[in-house]
Amino acid sequence: MHQDKITVVWICHFTNEEIQSLLNVRKRENEFAPWIPSLLKGFENNNDVEIHVIAPHNNLRRKSKLYLRNIYYHFIPFGIPLLHRHWPSFLRVDVYTSFYLFRKKVKYIIKGIKPDLINLIGAENSYYGAAVLDLKADYPVLVFIQGFISEFKDEPRKSPELKNRIKIEEKILKSFKYFCGEQDSSTYISAYNPEHKFFRLYFPVNENIVSNLNDTPKKYDCIYFGRLEKPKGAEDFIRVVAEIKRIKSNVKAFITGMGNLNPLQKLADELSCSENIEFHPFIKSQEELFEYVKASRVLLVPTHKERLPATIRESMMLKIPIVAYATGGIPYINEFSENIYLVETGDYKKMAAKVIKLLEDEQLRDKLAEKAYNYCIKEYSCKINSDRLLSAYYQILNQ
Repeated sequence: MHQDKITVVWICHFTNEEIQSLLNVRKRENEFAPWIPSLLKGFENNNDVEIHVIAPHNNLRRKSKLYLRNIYYHFIPFGIPLLHRHWPSFLRVDVYTSFYLFRKKVKYIIKGIKPDLINLIGAENSYYGAAVLDLKADYPVLVFIQGFISEFKDEPRKSPELKNRIKIEEKILKSFKYFCGEQDSSTYISAYNPEHKFFRLYFPVNENIVSNLNDTPKKYDCIYFGRLEKPKGAEDFIRVVAEIKRIKSNVKAFITGMGNLNPLQKLADELSCSENIEFHPFIKSQEELFEYVKASRVLLVPTHKERLPATIRESMMLKIPIVAYATGGIPYINEFSENIYLVETGDYKKMAAKVIKLLEDEQLRDKLAEKAYNYCIKEYSCKINSDRLLSAYYQILNQ
């Protein structure tokens, strides 16, 4: 271990407008994984640890290094060598080689850094997560859980890429000792690795954006934001709105996210509630997205496969009451007190009833939102979770 401070390498992926403005990219892409820079803020003024972030990046012309607010960034282009474009779907050489070229580049960068510890963030993303398997013998590794792609291993007709992601994630879950994230993830990991050690901590919300938002008049009764996929509950959201309409004919809902809105609009037509829903294309700016959330009375989280969605943490910080399926790690929010309303996963009719109860009682909405906000401040703040993560580093290094 270094004498003056510890050096930690994060292997992850993310991008935002600021990063892309500093990189030589062919074209810009949508922001994703905003929880990574939100957590990094907790280390920007920390003199006890030196953080290096190694991440793949789309449309990057060449390997690039940045030093930004006390954090070192190493961005690696990926895809077809020299061209740095995605492999065609019929020739996924990167998948068939388990991302050999990217792994080789990561190992070379790490050799120059000589870190005390490696922190993989996201075992489910094999295109960068596979790199950690080459480092097991040389460095202690902490795996920060974002989700589990292996939850989909029983799905029929899996693509080669999905099969590869599941295979690599399961290997990571079996191979390493130290993991962190929301508590229910430890239960899941135990099926692969009963002897693992787990640290409970969470990704924070961008508190700067939240604090700078103005109060917004309520325009929508309920909102869904997230990936527009069946496992994430996008279809269930439409069904919930249709159920609410039976009681509240003028219900106004809002849905946005990454994915195809057309199948959801078709489902809304079939359920005679399309006029009650505003379908909005993906919102690139997190600040703009939060304004829509603030303009809503209730957040719906009808997800079928999830750990602890960022949408919940963000809405709690924005003081929006929540009705969610009791999926994955979500029930831990109510471990000691009812901070959000929960219903059994898949019971969209019960979810609709809970939403109606909140819509009919503003005082109840405010009370639930305030309780969730207070819980959020205690559990999901950047300061608390960056401190927890640093404590985990020290505990691992002192083993």
